[in-house]
Amino acid sequence: MRYAIVGGGIAGITAARKLRSLDPSAEVIVLQEEPYLYYLRPALISVLAGEKTLSEIVAFPPDWYEKQGIAYEQGKRAVRLLPERKEVELGDGTRIPYDALLLATGAEAFRPPIPGLAEREGVFTLRRAADVERIIAYLKRVERAIVVGGGLLGLEAARALVARGLSITVLEAHGWLLPRQLDPPGSEVLSRILEDMGIEVLTGARCRAVRGKMEVEGVELEDGRVVEGEMVLVSAGIRPRVELAEEAGISVGRGVVVDDFMRSDAPGIFACGDAAEWRGQVYGMVPAAREQAGVAASNMVEPGSARYGGTIPSVRLKVVGVELLCVGNTQPQGGPHSEACYADPERGIYRKFVWDHRGRLTGAVVLGEKAPQLEALVRSHIAAPPILEELLAGTYPEV
Repeated sequence: MRYAIVGGGIAGITAARKLRSLDPSAEVIVLQEEPYLYYLRPALISVLAGEKTLSEIVAFPPDWYEKQGIAYEQGKRAVRLLPERKEVELGDGTRIPYDALLLATGAEAFRPPIPGLAEREGVFTLRRAADVERIIAYLKRVERAIVVGGGLLGLEAARALVARGLSITVLEAHGWLLPRQLDPPGSEVLSRILEDMGIEVLTGARCRAVRGKMEVEGVELEDGRVVEGEMVLVSAGIRPRVELAEEAGISVGRGVVVDDFMRSDAPGIFACGDAAEWRGQVYGMVPAAREQAGVAASNMVEPGSARYGGTIPSVRLKVVGVELLCVGNTQPQGGPHSEACYADPERGIYRKFVWDHRGRLTGAVVLGEKAPQLEALVRSHIAAPPILEELLAGTYPEV
């Protein structure tokens, strides 16, 4: 058997290791478009901050792949799928045959259609190692930077740029920071903490245009305000990379549509991670990529042997010592859910807990302190009301 994986990130490597363990005699080939060995993508923030180098975030040395029996082909871009022939065509015309194929192509950074965004020098996104290299090379020309997007990556990037000595303004179009994880009270606590660190936060800030002639000079907002800066870092979400699947006639929504076994609608072709859409959802997070990759690999070897049932969202953020943990359903939109909150803005503490109509804990947010037991409590769906007083006080029982 020959298993081919398009994409050498966390999803692709997790699947390759699983395939090797399940089928020791098979060929496993990973096609990685980037000219780098597999690196820890979340650690790109540490490289941007000057805390690590790219070589320090490479997960395995070159000989590791040989020892594992995995052919890791870096700098190899897949340009076409040929499902009827069971082949992948590369940019140089080479065709790679396969018995089962996994699309772990990941996602690209989304650039919103803001006038001037594409034309001005000094506008960046942060998704790949090459992006970090370009940003670092440009920093010598920058004193003030603007981060467009107050989500997880935007705040991490803001922290990294502050560590480089820059003055930073974060623009969030939504009414509060981390709109996918936090609510307004929690965002207010976080905003105060960030501003104490020297990060200016503007919420409800919709961009009208990027100003400047050739190079970035600032961002004009829809309300007429102008935020000055010599660099713009856009952190406005991701778009799954589905071009290969789409051109091959494979069903695509936001991502490559897969079933519970991570199968696409093309025989022998699977998808996982940021490129995959399962039950209408693209998770875009590392835990889901790992879990989906394991399920996909199992079914590539033995069809029907594993089923994916979803991933409980879990986000950990650490911005210069600020702890934030968001687990599960943190923002119930209607339905039979209840929630309770505790906020102490002066101390930078915020706690929120969500439970369903049966009283089961389904989501939690803790800001400003560590809560190592919390993920296990949410995953166990423990009864919340009996321990609510303890939870709000920051005391978390063992599961």
